[in-house]
Amino acid sequence: MAGINIKLTKQQQQYLVLAVMVIGGGGFAYVKYFWMPTAKEISDKRVAIEKVEKSIAKAKSNAGKLKKIQKELEILNKKAEEAEKRLPKDEDFPTVVDTITALSRKYNVSLRSFSTGQSSEQAHFIQITYRLSGSAPYHDLGRFFASLALEERIYNVQNVSFSPAQDIVNVNFELISYMYKG
Repeated sequence: MAGINIKLTKQQQQYLVLAVMVIGGGGFAYVKYFWMPTAKEISDKRVAIEKVEKSIAKAKSNAGKLKKIQKELEILNKKAEEAEKRLPKDEDFPTVVDTITALSRKYNVSLRSFSTGQSSEQAHFIQITYRLSGSAPYHDLGRFFASLALEERIYNVQNVSFSPAQDIVNVNFELISYMYKG
């Protein structure tokens, strides 16, 4: 390339410097006051959008888990209801009497006495003792004890003593019921 030698007049040089300064200043102003703030705002919005998208993804994930948790909660509530039927939170003496009376009639057991005994506290429950005495045919007495074990509420029989008198057996025993200690 051949050397280019351009001669500019003083006024042309001033216009050229002014144009460079205007273009440079305009470019600087454009970058500083428009481009940089807009780029920062775009970057901030992008971060905010990503944060919201993560929140939405987490919410969707939790929504999927919510149905599962609700089903588990429903199952646990049913189990708690069943457990409370088996291990009530109060002594409910009338229900115990009604249950024993109904079973004794059903299995031909004649009860002579029914008295409350001591209560003893265990780690998670209270054990309530009742002393009973009565008489029944031997097999009916066995059915009566078996039916106690099959009741919805938890019952236990201990310290059974009986004396046969022909076809009838005289029996003394302790009936144990349980109450949740909560």
